[in-house]
Amino acid sequence: MTTAGTHIRPPAKVIWLTGISGAGKSTLGEKLFAYFSEHVEQVEFLDGNEVRDFFDNDLGFTDEERHMAIKRSVFGSYLLAKNGVHVIVASIAASYEIRDFIRKKLGDHYIQVWVKASVDTVRKRDVRGLYKAHDEGDEENLPGVDQGYDEPRNPHIVIETDSDTIDASFETLRSFLSQHLEFE
Repeated sequence: MTTAGTHIRPPAKVIWLTGISGAGKSTLGEKLFAYFSEHVEQVEFLDGNEVRDFFDNDLGFTDEERHMAIKRSVFGSYLLAKNGVHVIVASIAASYEIRDFIRKKLGDHYIQVWVKASVDTVRKRDVRGLYKAHDEGDEENLPGVDQGYDEPRNPHIVIETDSDTIDASFETLRSFLSQHLEFE
């Protein structure tokens, strides 16, 4: 890997929002991105679905294919963070194995946020229609339903979207991050 330039940029963080589909990762990520855009010099938001779209949805949804998709986000996040750009990632990252990989590759840049919601709650929300499609037999490999979702072992923070509104969840996360990042 080649690195250009000799100036040192301030350390940046990768805030990784993990949780099952419909837990609120993307919604929180978008709110966090809007906030960061006003308070830090450089920030990017990577949504797992948008990363898949960028690569023309060339990977499916088996465990192995999900891991490959996530590794793409990890590499992009790593490059951005080491160059002083804070990164917000909204991606399921369902297994201990892949979250251990993320932690190992991102090191001190990594902040893991578990966006926690029950399957019952996300079924009711079903913003993208995934759970209905699953029930009708049109969707397979749904983490938390017919594909595993390992509850994070050591998240830096847990955001309970079952019981908190999106605004309250955002405020809890913003308050936590303000203790770990320098805002203008």
